[in-house]
Amino acid sequence: MNKIIVNLLLISISILHAQDHAKKETAKEVKIEQTFEYRFAQDLKQTPDSEARLNQWYKDAKFGAFIHFGVYSTLEGEYKGRGSEHRYSEWIQVSAKIPASEYYEVASRFNPSEFNAEEWVKVFKNAGMRYVVLTSKHHDGFAMFKSNVSNYNIVDATPFKRDVVKELSEACHRNGLKFGVYYSHAQDWDNPNAPLLNNKASIFDLHPELPTNFKADFDKYIKEKSLPQVEELVKNYDIDLIWFDTPAQMTYERAKLFSDMVQKYRPNCLINSRIIHNGKSKIEAANLPLFDYVSIGDKEVPTKKLPLYVESPDCVSSSFGYKTKGNVYYHTEKEMINRMVHTVCTGGNYLLNNGPMGNGALDPEAIRLYGVIGDWMKMNGESIIATLPNPFASRPVWGDVSTNKNGDVLYLHVLEVPKSGIVNLPDLSVEVESANYLASDKTVIFKQDGKKVKLIVSKDDSNVVDLVIKIMLKGPVEK
Repeated sequence: MNKIIVNLLLISISILHAQDHAKKETAKEVKIEQTFEYRFAQDLKQTPDSEARLNQWYKDAKFGAFIHFGVYSTLEGEYKGRGSEHRYSEWIQVSAKIPASEYYEVASRFNPSEFNAEEWVKVFKNAGMRYVVLTSKHHDGFAMFKSNVSNYNIVDATPFKRDVVKELSEACHRNGLKFGVYYSHAQDWDNPNAPLLNNKASIFDLHPELPTNFKADFDKYIKEKSLPQVEELVKNYDIDLIWFDTPAQMTYERAKLFSDMVQKYRPNCLINSRIIHNGKSKIEAANLPLFDYVSIGDKEVPTKKLPLYVESPDCVSSSFGYKTKGNVYYHTEKEMINRMVHTVCTGGNYLLNNGPMGNGALDPEAIRLYGVIGDWMKMNGESIIATLPNPFASRPVWGDVSTNKNGDVLYLHVLEVPKSGIVNLPDLSVEVESANYLASDKTVIFKQDGKKVKLIVSKDDSNVVDLVIKIMLKGPVEK
């Protein structure tokens, strides 16, 4: 009898354990399914106009520089001992609850005298970047260009008196780079009528002078500041791309005002999805006429091919604006090259941010990291620029794959060399003609047996950040 009871207890415990294990496995599956790819319905398709604009230069460019630069750069993530706990230093006005009147004082001392557009562009071009996107107005409402809409700008409100957007735009185009601007079209902490996306601060923290019964009028803000400033940018500057952000309360009708304004003056200018979708919201098919490509979440990397063309906004450090106060760290060159490779091999662009210092000079660590990436790009850029995504059904365990436009050249990005030293490439229905290391042109030993290809990697090369193998095929690979 006792044995029967014990056995029943053991069986019950086993069942409960199995159920618990199943719940955990189910939870894991649910968590996996909540990754960003599931924001995309598989039948989404860019409009013909968007495809035409993307094909002019953007899909070939692959690699760009993102720049968060403004008044906040001078504070380096902290104000009077406050705000350093926030990850992004460019949010210092709300994280430190700085009243607009005090922030004006900070702005009045903003004098980035070491800013040199040509030097910046030289660094970006040397890194292998093909386009540049600068914050023309971030959420603090301060414009980095001469604006007749609001004198709260770098020309009228600071001792610097120079138009950073104009100088950088001209330097980019002189040196063969495309130029775009970031513009915060919904958030504007200088204007009480704009939405405030921060539950730790209120509009009354930033504007204590407001009456307690104040009610924001978002459409008034759009009409009087946001939309007119976008008009200034697209009318007065040579802009190839406009990067909107944090579209709080942005309905289709409101977003269309901005899209129409851009297309009116610059029909070839690209527009990103954050004109109406935030980086992590579900992409609605009805909104596709408003934008050309999708800006996914900050620092996100796609893990598979998506139905729409995407861009990953990454950063050399944990903060997009320059930060030295509080918890801040830099990513390694290996991390960034890996993320660029995976983004490009899934069919997207990689936009790598740096936050210049308050004096106008580029962050020295960003320069160093850009330099390392540039050295890698000089030897391996062929596998990134003007390529097509991985033609196979899944990403290989050792890294990723891109192809040339004809599909008769494969670029194997061996990010983690297998301990065996053998890189397997299954399901290749085309005969391999040759295999070489892209950086050195040295021959790679390979063996092909039907659809299976084995490549033997030299042990001397196993510590390379991304070992790129160029495979010449006797015909285009099937996709």
